[in-house]
Amino acid sequence: MTLRQLETLYAIMRAGSITAAARNLHVTQPAVSAVLKHAEQQLQMTLFERIGGRLHPTPEALSLLPDLEEIFGRIDTVSRTMQELRDGRTGKLVLATSPTLVNAFLPQAIAALRAATPKLSVIVHSLPTPMAIARVSRREADMGLVYAPVADGALDAEDLITSEMAVVVPHGHALAQQAAVHARDLRDESVISTGPGTRLGALVEEACQREGETPPSIGIEASSSLAACMMVSCGAGVGLVDRSIELSGRFDDLAFRPFRPRIDVRIQLVFPRDRPRSRASMQLADWLQRKYRG
Repeated sequence: MTLRQLETLYAIMRAGSITAAARNLHVTQPAVSAVLKHAEQQLQMTLFERIGGRLHPTPEALSLLPDLEEIFGRIDTVSRTMQELRDGRTGKLVLATSPTLVNAFLPQAIAALRAATPKLSVIVHSLPTPMAIARVSRREADMGLVYAPVADGALDAEDLITSEMAVVVPHGHALAQQAAVHARDLRDESVISTGPGTRLGALVEEACQREGETPPSIGIEASSSLAACMMVSCGAGVGLVDRSIELSGRFDDLAFRPFRPRIDVRIQLVFPRDRPRSRASMQLADWLQRKYRG
């Protein structure tokens, strides 16, 4: 029997009449009658008998009922799952990003996404930028939030926001009174920042060399701007960080001042190229772009 025949048989069993079955199937009554007639001819047995104005399944037809309930129960489950996937109300979203960008951009975004899609499973991998980019490139993550530039032909990159390097100090520190802090102002300070081998560290080195300035000497090499700010809060020194970490709202005890020479820090969303984007990844990207690109 075809799926259409099974669906018609099941609909008549549940409705008790051809008219009601046709209404539930959104087809005409003659169409249901024709399918039933063809099924009975094909099987060479009667499937329904009319008793008291209603169609009653024969014992042979009733023996099929448990299997029909299982088949169409599974179909209903698949239909609901597809609707939830279509509406972004279920599924899984895997993100790769750096510790700083996790804290600066993602808490509110993920909270908003989960509020709209409570059954969505979200997995966040907090990694150094090159590893985060590699994770998305290998399609082990649906999207990434990373520092530019992204030179990987397997990825599509979209600008999200341009931040800047900043000096972060306790509010009572002398540098907090300045409108901006120059590299030379840090000569006698214990500077906490990422090393020259990182994206941010390389930007500092390049900008200072271009302006004829001596790059600040890093006394404490931190794994991220987030870690640097945490150490500044504990009195370990002054930080040279990506200012976007200020968006986290976690460091009200600290003052952020622009670093000079000015260093722009581009932050991008990255996606695997030649792969359809999930609805959840598009929803998250849309929220971030509306929030931070105005």
